[in-house]
Amino acid sequence: MNLKELKYYIQSANINFLYGSGTSRPYLSTLGSIEKWLTKLSEDRDHLSKDLCKVVESSIYKAYFDKVMAPNEYLPMHNPDCKTTIDNYKRLLTIWNSLLNKRHSRILNKQINLFTTNIDLLVENAAQGMGIELNDGFKGSVQPVFDESNFMKSVSQTSLHYQHISEIPCFNLLKVHGSLNWSNNENRIESDSLKIYRIKEHLKTIPDNHFVSVDYVDPTDSKVKEKSYDKIVEDARVLGITDTSIYDPFLDEYRKLIIVNPTKRKFAETVLDYHFYELMRIYSNALEKENSILFVAGFSFADEHIANLTKRAADRNPTLKIIIFAFDDREENSFREKLSITETCINSNITILTPTKLKETNASDNDCKDLLTKVEHFDMATINDIFEYIDNNIHSSYE
Repeated sequence: MNLKELKYYIQSANINFLYGSGTSRPYLSTLGSIEKWLTKLSEDRDHLSKDLCKVVESSIYKAYFDKVMAPNEYLPMHNPDCKTTIDNYKRLLTIWNSLLNKRHSRILNKQINLFTTNIDLLVENAAQGMGIELNDGFKGSVQPVFDESNFMKSVSQTSLHYQHISEIPCFNLLKVHGSLNWSNNENRIESDSLKIYRIKEHLKTIPDNHFVSVDYVDPTDSKVKEKSYDKIVEDARVLGITDTSIYDPFLDEYRKLIIVNPTKRKFAETVLDYHFYELMRIYSNALEKENSILFVAGFSFADEHIANLTKRAADRNPTLKIIIFAFDDREENSFREKLSITETCINSNITILTPTKLKETNASDNDCKDLLTKVEHFDMATINDIFEYIDNNIHSSYE
């Protein structure tokens, strides 16, 4: 992908992002094998005792909660990993706020759709106090209520003296797998900032020795590694817990989370749910809109439902451009496999951008040599470097 070509796309397209757990690193862990474990457990329920299943399920959910959910309750900005992650999100919002203001076209709206499978609250925290318009789908002051129709609105500003009205940049945050602060109240999704706290309080009532660890330290290299599913089940069986009612308050509170749990059957269980269906419909419609671009970052396309929707949109819409930032060169084949791409796709509109490809296609451009020297992996910092370079090379229509 030539950066001058990318600059052209940015100035003339409807902008969409699809990002996953990789963008919330290094502060939060990725899912690892949690999806595989939970899927296998759902398949084994007829073969394992009810008590054993509950111990295994509780242990896996606790690991998921500890790694991905609990760190959202309070963001320790003195923690270098937390500060780096939040700063990356802040920088992304700042750069794209500038890009939207600079675009020459007055026909295009000034909205960016941020589609994510992440359930964390890092983008919301990053936007806090920045003066950025972040639309998370909620409306209301006392008890905000979520409604997908809120994503159809634009934000304008009126000048004090001449009543001139102009649209201002707005980021639509569409969390297609739900969120940690979503709460169900009579079939309405409301904002609830105490959900993490309540789950933690229930966990405190269960002794640590009632959970099995899903990790172990490898004595050969002293690295922390994941156990196999069979090993987790074996360790849970060794615990010999017969009264598993102690887990019930934790599991009951956990199941109140309005999130799509990481299992292979997640959409078989939730696709008919109104809100998840609507969010995926909005995603599909955004990709079918003429002259749209989708940037993919920190997302592996392991989610088959989203992979299929994305590939279908690419095949149906020749004006759609999809640019996938592969963390390293080795990931290219994985993306090709998950999106069923051999040499190319029907409309040749999916680009899997690797660090090496970026360097090769821009090697003759002396203007971006400094940028290319920074590119080793496509982490959030490097992706921001690329967009910042483009922002610096687009002049505002008012200049």
